[in-house]
Amino acid sequence: MSVRFLIACCLLASVACSNQPTAPSVVVTPIQIDSVDVLLLESFPVRAMAHVEGVVGDGCSTLLPVETSRSGNVVTLSILRERPAEAVCTLIAQLYDERIPLGEFPSGEYLLRVNDKETPFTVD
Repeated sequence: MSVRFLIACCLLASVACSNQPTAPSVVVTPIQIDSVDVLLLESFPVRAMAHVEGVVGDGCSTLLPVETSRSGNVVTLSILRERPAEAVCTLIAQLYDERIPLGEFPSGEYLLRVNDKETPFTVD
C-alpha cells in the first residue's frame, strides 16, 4: 500500500464521519398557563391542590415532570415541555388540565406561582 492511498483513505473516513447526523437539539420551555385555582381539601391539617389549565404545545411537544418547590409562604410549580428545535409539527394543541397536590398548610396567606401566573390563597 502506498502512503498516498493511506492518506486518501484517512481523509475519506474523516469526511464521512463529519457528515454523520447529530442528535437533534431540544428546546425546553414553560407551557402556556390559562388558569390556576387552589382547591382546599376538608382535612386536618388542611391540604391544598392546584387546578391548572393550559396548553402544552404542538404535536412535537412532550410534557416534562412538574417541579414543585416551597419557600416560606410561596409555592412554585414549574410546568415545562420539550420539543425538537427544528421540527416541523402538527399544529394541534395539546391541552393541559391537571390537579396537582401542594401539601399541607397551616393557617396563613400564601402565593402560588405556576410558570407566569400567580394566585394568592388563604388557609383559615
